[in-house]
Amino acid sequence: MLYFCSQSPVAALTLIVIASWSTSLLSAVSHVAQQNTPLQTSIDMASEGDTVTLGPGTWQGPLIINKSLTLRGEGGVIDGNGEGRVVVIDAPDVAIEGLTIKNSGDDLRKSEGCIYATNNAARAIIKNNRLVNCTFGIWLNRVDGAQVIANRIFGKSEKPQSRRGNGIHLHDGINLLIKDNHISGARDGIYISVTEESLIEANLTEQLRYGIHYMYSENNRLKDNISRNNINGFAIMQSHYLIIEGNQAYSNKNHGLLFRDAQYCIIKNNDLHDNGDGLFLFASYDNEIFSNKIANNKIGAKIWAGSIRNNVFDNQFIGNKQQIFYVSTQDLHWGKQRGNYWSDYIGWDQNSDLIGDKPYRVDSFTSNLLFRYPSAVLLLRSPSLELLAQLQQKMPVMKTPTLIDHAPLMKPIIDRINHQASIGETHELH
Repeated sequence: MLYFCSQSPVAALTLIVIASWSTSLLSAVSHVAQQNTPLQTSIDMASEGDTVTLGPGTWQGPLIINKSLTLRGEGGVIDGNGEGRVVVIDAPDVAIEGLTIKNSGDDLRKSEGCIYATNNAARAIIKNNRLVNCTFGIWLNRVDGAQVIANRIFGKSEKPQSRRGNGIHLHDGINLLIKDNHISGARDGIYISVTEESLIEANLTEQLRYGIHYMYSENNRLKDNISRNNINGFAIMQSHYLIIEGNQAYSNKNHGLLFRDAQYCIIKNNDLHDNGDGLFLFASYDNEIFSNKIANNKIGAKIWAGSIRNNVFDNQFIGNKQQIFYVSTQDLHWGKQRGNYWSDYIGWDQNSDLIGDKPYRVDSFTSNLLFRYPSAVLLLRSPSLELLAQLQQKMPVMKTPTLIDHAPLMKPIIDRINHQASIGETHELH
């Protein structure tokens, strides 16, 4: 309601004109697309900064957004009819929210998918959309500052994995936020290539080749994601200076968390359980790996190809069928100051510092035998194999390189912290 002085008719008239002009301006920035008008026409008629709303109904793609505006769904569906890219963002400051976008083309070479953002799409926001039957769900190509949040993405799961695209594909991006998305049925859930200064957080990936797959990227943070029921959970390849924390990988067929040619990364507070390998290190070095829980996997950690100079401590290796699989030409030493907790460690702690008085040593003979002769798995736990394992400890000629943890923890790190806190409280009471 407008209030004005009755003694000033000129002022009153001025206020009425301003109010009328403001109301018409506000209505001009919001357009409801009509089904009898092609969606591209509605976009072309809109002005910079406008909002185009799609109510219930289906609009046909393809669509190119070449100006800064918001495309908002209120029950609207955009259908690509199995041809090409359904929606292309080719302008900065575009927002796509609350839409169902479906049925992209199938050509992987042309990066056909449901949403494709060009290098003009700086600060794009793609939020709360449902993307269905997409070869690529969302492809960001050399984009700066985009946000991809809370989308549900379904790939073309009926196709072989080699003929699917990725749920979210990031190429040569910077300052990206990828958060709270749920991806299934694609090739890789989130594929990150040559991308810097970005956060991948709280995404759920399942029924994929790789849940989240890094290549040639630096200075990223991978935080609080869940990767389950995939062939591989998280894969970090040829990447540097990543922080990988608070993630969960479980029920993945091969690897929970895979590192290949990765350097200067921090891997902490991750939960890797019920996978083929919990942790897989290949030619990766100078990383900090600590406070991770690695439990109930077929192999806790598989380490080879020169994965040295990693600082590995305060991790929990609990109930893995085989704690470590290690094959190399020389011993690998962990825990020179403080090591890791091993649920199968048999040792003692005479000075009550919660660190074992003798090193934890992996049975490398069995690992090497199985590596060279996989069929020897049939002899696992047999008296003959146990005898050979005992002999290799007594006879230097039979000894093979192994992993040695020099300061194994007597308790998992959480129990250790609680124990030390109780000691502190006891001291304070006295």
